[in-house]
Amino acid sequence: MAKALLGYMGSTDPRVTARLARENHLLKQRIADLEAAHLRLQMENDALASMAAESADEEVLELA
Repeated sequence: MAKALLGYMGSTDPRVTARLARENHLLKQRIADLEAAHLRLQMENDALASMAAESADEEVLELA
């Protein structure tokens, strides 16, 4: 994408290239952080759902 932006701008200024590379790196890092948070929350949700299902099963057994 950075190459497309540079082609569109028609500039080969090293400062622009460095800024775009830095922004690209930061965006990739942010995506990785968000993916890690998503996985962590998904695992927590799965654990809570499992605990809720076990609790519901125990309540059914107690009522019987």
